[in-house]
Amino acid sequence: MDFSLSSDQQMLRDSVQRYLQQEYDYQRRTEILRAGGFSAKVWQDFAGFGWLGAALPEEAGGFGGGPEEAALLMEAFGRHIVLEPYLWTVVVGGALLQHGLAGARRAELLEQMVGGGLQLAVAALEDDVGQDFSRIATEAAANARGWSLHGRKAVVPNGGIADKFFVSARGAEGYSLFLVDRAAPGLRIRDYRTNDGQTAAELVLDGVQVAREDLVGEPGGAIDLLSLAFDHGGAAVCAEVVGSSAYLVDTTCEYLKTREQYGAPLAKFQVLQHKLADMYVAVELARSMAHVAAAALAKPDAERMREVSAARLQAIRCARLVARDAVQMHGGMGMSEELDVSAHFKRLTMSTLQFGDEAFHLARMAALAD
Repeated sequence: MDFSLSSDQQMLRDSVQRYLQQEYDYQRRTEILRAGGFSAKVWQDFAGFGWLGAALPEEAGGFGGGPEEAALLMEAFGRHIVLEPYLWTVVVGGALLQHGLAGARRAELLEQMVGGGLQLAVAALEDDVGQDFSRIATEAAANARGWSLHGRKAVVPNGGIADKFFVSARGAEGYSLFLVDRAAPGLRIRDYRTNDGQTAAELVLDGVQVAREDLVGEPGGAIDLLSLAFDHGGAAVCAEVVGSSAYLVDTTCEYLKTREQYGAPLAKFQVLQHKLADMYVAVELARSMAHVAAAALAKPDAERMREVSAARLQAIRCARLVARDAVQMHGGMGMSEELDVSAHFKRLTMSTLQFGDEAFHLARMAALAD
């Protein structure tokens, strides 16, 4: 597999790294976190630079990119622990818009998203269901105007600021996906923050009316559509883990060179050298598998799911090892908010649970082995 970047990809990588280094240091991130976890200015900067459309094909209103471009952006965002919801709005939400809608409706919403005027969230999972999209109690009752939705979604990433929600529900046709506006009558939203500082929400749907044009995909086709979109998200998180973990390797290496114990730099101690070497190897393995995951998104369903799961397993193991050892080698300061190591630890820990945990991906690979 060729991991080299094209000239356009190199320009994209350089531009996002330059912007984040200048405008999104840890102090700026802390200010955004204290102000609510989202900066409208930063999001509009992302739109103005074309990053919100960089990973979309031209026919979808983007700039001709794909999962590889999304991975480049997510790796840079991981390195700077970016709070803005590129993952849920552009990667996952964009995949659902591309594959679930058609015609003028699809073009209109994608244009709004690329322009920075539309935030999206996915309300697909409920309490204690893991990654099983079929274990939901939310119901969709058909009526003359479309459907009426009743139910509760406990964990909706980006739900605190989303303009529209992809809501899954079960009805006569099976499990379907619907696009619900934030201001829809009967929808109650309780905002909260996750451990890594990102926005989320609990939704309660009490007779929310959904028009027929807001059905996403085919009736009864939600599970396959959500599986595809969540694999896009899983592949993107693999790249994010690489960026965050690589940063922790670099900053831990520098810390060991400057921090002294028993009259010598910590970097002189062989046991710490071995730990750092293990961290580096884990990152490079995760980097290779992140490329595999991005390429797998264009493959047939079974092959895509198998390769994305393999990449997610490597990313999960990398995140656990690197986050743990970085904090350990920084000592007490590793969990202090004064250092960005603690913020990386929280985000990497959350990443091990998103889009399926280790048990889910092991089970999925085993089921696809035949």
